[in-house]
Amino acid sequence: MKRLIVNADDFGLTKGVNEGIIKAFKEGILTSTTVMVNQPFLEHAYELWRKNSGLGVGQHLTFDKGKALGGVSSLTDKAGNLLNLKELSTVGKEEDFYREILAQLEKYREIFGSNPTHFDSHHHIHIRNPQAQKAVEKVSRETGIRYRKSENLIGSFFAEKVTMENLIRLLDSKSQEEFEYIELMTHPGVADEELLKVSSYNRIREVELEILTSQETAEFVRERFQLISFTDL
Repeated sequence: MKRLIVNADDFGLTKGVNEGIIKAFKEGILTSTTVMVNQPFLEHAYELWRKNSGLGVGQHLTFDKGKALGGVSSLTDKAGNLLNLKELSTVGKEEDFYREILAQLEKYREIFGSNPTHFDSHHHIHIRNPQAQKAVEKVSRETGIRYRKSENLIGSFFAEKVTMENLIRLLDSKSQEEFEYIELMTHPGVADEELLKVSSYNRIREVELEILTSQETAEFVRERFQLISFTDL
């Protein structure tokens, strides 16, 4: 059987997102998540994970939201606030991405007491920006921590494409290709007041959560895939 990792991005963003991720793990097909260590609900995410430690937790490297942990650099404004997605798709020095990754990794280790299972990044900046990609590859070589690659990723279960029919089509199509494993990127959550303030991707997270925890999804996936997390690789 094909091996499938179902990962939820944005752990730590809000309490509603954290609770939705845990529900998708406990009641659905979710096997993995990635945490944003510079966001205000990191500790809340950790406390939920402690009670559900079978959930694999990687690191959602955050280069375009919140405060930098590595200080003022080419990734930030003068106050140390990280630049936005549009800016960081084209600017930023490799050494500054590298320093920011190490600072966020240190924070992860401080909270979780281990290395993350893998790296990915908010808005795929480590894929969009060549300097970020070089920095992630360097840290990966130095630490042995895997990182998300686009080749085996199902990244289009998103926005208007969040339907049961599309999920089945995407999984069926990707399963025809030869990879060590397939990763499905998801964003389940509960649209609490904080999420409505900080993210335009809000109500649709509840639709994702419903699909990820439905019996129909579970039956389809478990008949065709071996569900794993990055810790199983």
